[in-house]
Amino acid sequence: MKKILFLAVALLASQWAFAQQFSLPILPEKMWPSDYAKYETDILNCCNYLLTSDPAFNHPKHEECSSFLVRWLSGTPEVSIPVSADLTDVKKPELLMAYLAAWTRQALQYKDTAPIVCANVAVEEMLRYYESYKESVGKSSLTEKLIKAQSEGKLAAIVAKALTE
Repeated sequence: MKKILFLAVALLASQWAFAQQFSLPILPEKMWPSDYAKYETDILNCCNYLLTSDPAFNHPKHEECSSFLVRWLSGTPEVSIPVSADLTDVKKPELLMAYLAAWTRQALQYKDTAPIVCANVAVEEMLRYYESYKESVGKSSLTEKLIKAQSEGKLAAIVAKALTE
């Protein structure tokens, strides 16, 4: 019993420590397209945080990272993400943010990655996120459908179709 309690405390402490490891700068109101590159490390930290943290655990940090990512994505020329209702449940903001974070991380880490590759990575990461934090996110029938398609080997075809529509 003591081992289980110790493990639970250690896991919570590690999530808290990770949440405190980085702070986000304030993006200036006016930025040139070339200014966005200066924030790529901060964006990667945000993406990693959003993809590895329970949205219910540190809600203010989760919201801060989400806002920072969306603001950066709205102006950067480096990353452009098509959002399809066939690939992510837009009614579940946590899943949408996981999709955006995974796509962004892939695009920044592997420059010149084809959109289809980014989309596949984003959907797969979003599905992992959903399975890890389903209790906090809530049930999503679309995501359940995508998980079933993934297990049947049909996910790549769904992603390709959604990107071409």
